[in-house]
Amino acid sequence: MKRKIPFVLFIFSISMFFIFSGCSSKDNMVKNNNMNFIYEQTISPNADYVNDEKDIVNFTVEIYQDKDCIISVYAKSNSAFFEPIQYEVECGCQIAKSNVNIDWATLSGNPNPSENNQISIAYVSFSENGKVFDKRKINFVSKVVDIVEDSLSGR
Repeated sequence: MKRKIPFVLFIFSISMFFIFSGCSSKDNMVKNNNMNFIYEQTISPNADYVNDEKDIVNFTVEIYQDKDCIISVYAKSNSAFFEPIQYEVECGCQIAKSNVNIDWATLSGNPNPSENNQISIAYVSFSENGKVFDKRKINFVSKVVDIVEDSLSGR
């Protein structure tokens, strides 16, 4: 067991390096032309910790809504460890930027990141008249977590 722990730490360290280095993933999300742009937010979890701009990783969440009040959320990143995500939220009203809230956190849930505990989660919520009607978590490092879990289980 003692030999397995350093190996797992090594795999995790390598994985974190690749996550927060400027590897690119493909943006293969399909957007409907009949959608209205509502809001977009992009953060870079590692911009303060890299020496070269090409190593900067970006996490982006885009919000659109169609004429039938369906909200579409698109999450993308230039990290090779993140596949673009899209999901829909049924809503009985038209929303504006003021109805959208995105809170960012580290894997441990801390909203205050550090070099060793960088932002990797977006909590996207929608509200109407001050009441939240949908809140979801987007994990921008889910592939790394899968890699670590697979190495721990011996797969």
